[in-house]
Amino acid sequence: MHVKLDELAGLKVFDANGRVIGAVKAALVDMETWQVDTLRIGVERHAAADLEMGWSFWAFWRRPTIDVSTGQINAAGDAIILRVSLAELRESPHLPAEVLVAVH
Repeated sequence: MHVKLDELAGLKVFDANGRVIGAVKAALVDMETWQVDTLRIGVERHAAADLEMGWSFWAFWRRPTIDVSTGQINAAGDAIILRVSLAELRESPHLPAEVLVAVH
């Protein structure tokens, strides 16, 4: 099944236990293989607390994000369901968006 990249943005993301983590902000493409290997997720407030991420009033406009490898995805359709729970996601190494550098 093929999906346009812009159709992924906004899909809800759930952990393995059914808890809402947030919504897809962007699909990141590996420029060498031309494959989507990471989804950038805008994290909701309750999930940010569980992931030990900061949340402030200004986060309403710019939510904290995490990058989730496509290997951690169990199913995709009307929503994205991860293979891991929120606790396992907290312990897995993920790079926040601020660490990644855009390539122009």
